[in-house]
Amino acid sequence: MPKVGESLTKEQTAVGMERLKPQQQKFLDLYFNGDKTQTASAREAGYKNPAVAAVRLLRNPIVQERLEEMRLEARTKYGVTVDKSVRDLKKMRDEAWEIGKYGEAIRAEELRLKATGLLVNKSHVMHEDVNAMNREQVLEKLAEFQRMAERRMKNVTPEQEEVVDIVEYKE
Repeated sequence: MPKVGESLTKEQTAVGMERLKPQQQKFLDLYFNGDKTQTASAREAGYKNPAVAAVRLLRNPIVQERLEEMRLEARTKYGVTVDKSVRDLKKMRDEAWEIGKYGEAIRAEELRLKATGLLVNKSHVMHEDVNAMNREQVLEKLAEFQRMAERRMKNVTPEQEEVVDIVEYKE
């Protein structure tokens, strides 16, 4: 796919291939790298009706292709995948829990929920200080996060693959 500013070849023009417009690329940069919602990204990129524009942009095949390229570039450059991040956050949560760092365990679980899309754009106002909680209160807070996760997700944490023997069934 041609990038912003690249000239199209005759073959690309003949098959109807378009290049990404600068405003579309700005939207993608804000959305992918700027940690913004799709509407906020469209607004900051200068679209007049950002909610509608964001939906249309993310349905546009050219924009979708570029977004996938950006994801692939990030995976290649940083070795980042959702599966790896979720697995690492689970490991961090478990290790923090084992050494008694309950606030860090809760935070790792919260980030894991966000990484899987189960905790999205929600503000949590905590009136209690985790450091002031006793063990039972921390356990209940962590259990609350786990109950929330169990209600909404299937387990995506990569496990070791099992080797299964295939037995042929004959009648």
